[in-house]
Amino acid sequence: MLILDDWLLDPETAQIDPDFTSRHDRSHAGRRGNFIATNGHYDYSLDVRQNERLRLRLINAANARIFVLSLAGMEGWTVALDGMPLSKPEPFNDPLILGPGQRADVIVDVTAKFGEMAHLIRIEDQEGMSQVAFPVGGQAMAARRRAPAALPKNLKMELPDLESAVYMRLNMQGGAMGTLDAAILNGQRKTFRKLVEANEFWAFNDTIGMTETPLANVAAGQAVKLEIYNDTSFPHAMHLHGMHFCEIGQNGALGPLRDTLLMFGGETRTIGFIADNPGDWLFHCHMLSHAASGMMTWMRVT
Repeated sequence: MLILDDWLLDPETAQIDPDFTSRHDRSHAGRRGNFIATNGHYDYSLDVRQNERLRLRLINAANARIFVLSLAGMEGWTVALDGMPLSKPEPFNDPLILGPGQRADVIVDVTAKFGEMAHLIRIEDQEGMSQVAFPVGGQAMAARRRAPAALPKNLKMELPDLESAVYMRLNMQGGAMGTLDAAILNGQRKTFRKLVEANEFWAFNDTIGMTETPLANVAAGQAVKLEIYNDTSFPHAMHLHGMHFCEIGQNGALGPLRDTLLMFGGETRTIGFIADNPGDWLFHCHMLSHAASGMMTWMRVT
C-alpha cells in the first residue's frame, strides 16, 4: 500500500503550518503541501527483483494535491479503481491521475535489470520526479509472466439500469476567478463580498454548506442520474459516501464503478447509480478546504 500525501510545513520551524483557514487556500486550489511523501517518507523505496510481480494500492490522501503518475522500469496494469475491480486489466500506458480521495490498484512487473532502479514517477509542470524508488537486486524468475487476469468481483457490482432513473443536476459555483455573485448562507442570501468576509467561497445549486433538505431523497433501489456542472476555475474531486457510481459517457456508455469523480473547470459530467444503501450520505468535494468553505451536500436513501 502506497499512501501519497503532502504536508504544508513552516520552513522556519519544520512544523505543520497551523493556518487551516487561509482565504487563499479556501478560494483557490486548496491547501497544498510543500513536503510530498509516500507512507510518510519523502524518499520512500522498496527493494524488488527483476521480473517480480507486485500489486500496488495507490491512495491519494492529500488535502488538495492531484497526483499524476507514470512508471519507469516497470510494466503495469490498472486492475481496480476506488476499491472496485475493473472488468479487465487496463494497461498502464498513459499517466494515471488521482484526485484527493481517489484510489487505484495497479499490478506491475519489474522490467529493470539487476543494479538498476525502477520508479513510480510523479509528474508536475511536465517534469517527472521519483515518488517511489524500486532498487532492483537479483532476479525473481528468468522470464516475464503473462498479463494478469481480472480481479474477482465485489458484491453489488452490477451496472445500473438507468431507463427509469430520477434526474438531478448539481451546479458547482464560486471560488476565485469564478462567476458567483451571491449565494445563500445560513438561510440568507449574501453578496460574494459578504461571503468572502465569512470565509465561505463555494456553493452547490446557489447554497453554501449543508442544507436541511437533501439534494436527493429517493427510495432504496431507485436509479439516479446526476448531471454535474463545474462552473468554477478549479478542479474538484466529488466524493459520494455509501455508494458507487458509473460515469455516463456522451454515447451512453457506462464507465467503471467509482466513488470519486475528478472534475476540471468548465466540465459537465454525468454519473448514474442505484441508491442501494439506505441512510443519509454525504456528497462533497474532497479538496478539504473546499468542503470546509461550502462544497458539501447530502443524499437520503429510504
